[in-house]
Amino acid sequence: MQPTQNASQRGALALTALAYFPAVLCMSTVGVIVPFIGTLSADLATTAPQIGLAIALFSLPAAILATVGGGLIDKYGVRLSMLCEAGASAVGSLWASQAHSLLSLDCAMVLAGLGFGGMCVTSPLLIIATLTAGLRIRAMSFWSTYAPTGYAAGLLLTVPFSAVGDWRMALLVHAGLMALAFIALVLFLPRVVAVAGEPRDSFRETFARVWSVVREPRALRLGLAVALPNAVSYGTSLSAPAYLARVHHLSMASSSATVAFAKIVAMIVGGTSMGYLLSRAVNTTLLFAVMVAIGLLAQTLLFLPASGMMLASFALVLWLFAFGGMSGGCMTLLPSVAPDASHTGAASGLVNQFISLASFATPSIWLSLSGGMQYVMLAGACLIVSLIALPASKPHR
Repeated sequence: MQPTQNASQRGALALTALAYFPAVLCMSTVGVIVPFIGTLSADLATTAPQIGLAIALFSLPAAILATVGGGLIDKYGVRLSMLCEAGASAVGSLWASQAHSLLSLDCAMVLAGLGFGGMCVTSPLLIIATLTAGLRIRAMSFWSTYAPTGYAAGLLLTVPFSAVGDWRMALLVHAGLMALAFIALVLFLPRVVAVAGEPRDSFRETFARVWSVVREPRALRLGLAVALPNAVSYGTSLSAPAYLARVHHLSMASSSATVAFAKIVAMIVGGTSMGYLLSRAVNTTLLFAVMVAIGLLAQTLLFLPASGMMLASFALVLWLFAFGGMSGGCMTLLPSVAPDASHTGAASGLVNQFISLASFATPSIWLSLSGGMQYVMLAGACLIVSLIALPASKPHR
């Protein structure tokens, strides 16, 4: 019995890795671009706001197409979809590394964003289709940390190149890593049919499936519950480095490095521990409420001017831990909000559409704030609404 259990756990780890790391690498594109905004502006003879728009274009495909894309993934299956998405992300980074105009960079970011948006929808379906019970819960909770971890990983990837401003080589390295992920998916990704729709479904039937998910109140509530903590996390990532540097008289490099390392450690710990607790039948709503309370405390400590840098750093780790728990708890509910297994892709697409829309709106909102109390009040409102919206858990299929 024990060898069988160990083999099952090893298989679950392998499947989780196949779902997790391609999503992390797709998200890393933004983390690679952000440190080079100034250099890109000079090299492409443009302005920082225009480079910012190029970064925003990365989120545009998912914001527009995620729900419909989820329905198409239900139709064509996980393996083909993930291969196309990893390929699009790799080609997007390669194209961006060779860009000599703003238009070329914009197009490359849209292509990379198309791969990223699809990967966000498809990769959790691999976990849902192949794992069950406690293994699925732990894997989904861990997978939910991909976005902040990917952004931080992109920041760290640029370290060898940022001193000389070599953004082209940084993007080439990222494209190479995406190509390796593509090869790994070709070699090891199983053919998953459990969550796919009937191969002969017409497009009309596919869109009917999507519409049935859009009308599902639990799916809509889950999308809102996931999107708002993601908006707070994204806003904190945008505002915290500059805020901490200004208030505590640090360099932007030191402040950004603190944020990057804290993200990777705290997100993985938060997502993993939440999955461990949920797999032991701890109430999802109760755990989410506890994480909301911890998150509110962390936001207050982080943006409290009277706190020293040590307390602020602790608060940042505490916030990221809380967000990992909130995000992980929400995503374990994904299989339960779809009307049936054939609608899981559409449900995943709908949830990611909420996240993408919130991410698209976040920069203009958070960067318009100035005082620490404004950050805390906005974060508090988002987290409380998220807790109210969270659908109750159902027995796992």
